[in-house]
Formats: sequence, structure tokens, C-alpha cells
Amino acid sequence: MVDPKNVVLSEDELDRCREFSEKSARNQQRAEFGQKTTAERSLREIARDNMIGKIAEVAVAKIIEENYGVKVELDFNCYPRGEWDEQDVLINGWRIDIKGVRAGAKWLLVEWNKLAFRQKYGNLSHAYVACTVGWDREKDEPTGWVRLEGVASLYKMRRGCKTTTEFKKGDLIPGTSTHLQADNYGIRFSDLTRDVNCFVNYIMRNPPPDGMVGGFRNPYLT
Repeated sequence: MVDPKNVVLSEDELDRCREFSEKSARNQQRAEFGQKTTAERSLREIARDNMIGKIAEVAVAKIIEENYGVKVELDFNCYPRGEWDEQDVLINGWRIDIKGVRAGAKWLLVEWNKLAFRQKYGNLSHAYVACTVGWDREKDEPTGWVRLEGVASLYKMRRGCKTTTEFKKGDLIPGTSTHLQADNYGIRFSDLTRDVNCFVNYIMRNPPPDGMVGGFRNPYLT
């Protein structure tokens, strides 16, 4: 069994994530997702962001495969600029977006631009999984440790939800000196659903709530 609070990736798994992140970074735009007015990221920064995200995906797949016997297919393809994978993880028809951040973060952040983009092409995620990724900041390398922080449904990505905060571009992430580069919905890790067993068992026994996806209100239009 894998402890969702203490997932350890092997060197081979880390190497695969590293190779993917470096290759895919060469084909990605330097600006943040959908942003035209922010400072461009360096190739190293893009690769680091890619690696953090892919490590989180591998960790979640490891939890689900080893604890529940469900095979999770991850996408390690590198796409040409302007093309993206359709979803991080697909389980029993549920589209799941996995958000990885370096250890120390306390918020799940979901960009409005990404929500609008996914909605435009009919593949909004049904659920969002937050993970913190252990990182040696001096060496600028992953430690191999990952913690699954919790889950939020698409239903939480809306105005008026008491556990969801609306952040605008330029706002500070609470408790930090980091300014956001885009408009986001934010949910504190402490407000996420922490019961992984309940989440996995539910999505394995129930079809995805496409009615919720169809009724999603684009934050830019409301």
C-alpha cells in the first residue's frame, strides 16, 4: 500500500519525469498559460514547472494503481507548440486535473484561462487533485517525496462557494510575497476533501457528472 501523505518515487520514475519535462519545455510558449502581458519564463523554469506537475501525476497514478488496482495511463508525449494533452488522468470517464506545487504551498489554484480553454473544447475536468512535491531549493531538484493534499470538484470552481476564493491577476497569495500571474479560483488545502478512499470508490462506482460540466459558468462571462 502507498500512503497518500508520503509517496516516494523511485530514481527511474524521477528520471522519466525529468526527461519528459526537458523535452516538452522546448515546445512550450514562454508566457504563462494564456497570458500575454507577463514576463516570459526561462527554459529552465518551464522545465521545472513541467517536472513538478508530472511528478504529481506519477504519484497519484501510483496511489491509485497500488492501493486500488486501477491502471492509470499517463501521457508522456511531447506535443508541438499550440497543442496540449486532453487531460492529466482519465478514470472511469472522470477527467481529473492534477495540480502539483512545491512543498510549502497551501492553496489549490485553478486558472480562469484554463477553465475557459477547457470549456471551449468540451473537456472541462470533473475534479482537481492537489499535491505538494518535495523540492531541494538549493539544488533545484526534486527530493522524490510527494503528498496528496486533497480533492475538489468542478462544482467548487465558482463564485459564492464559501471555501473558494476569487483571486485576480496581481493579487498576493495569502501568507506569501508571490503575485499571481493570472486570475484564479483558490481553495486552501485545509478545505479540500481529504478522504482519498471515498473519492476513488465514488468515481469507480458512479458515472461522471456531465450535467455539472454542461452547467459550468465561465467566470469571465458571469
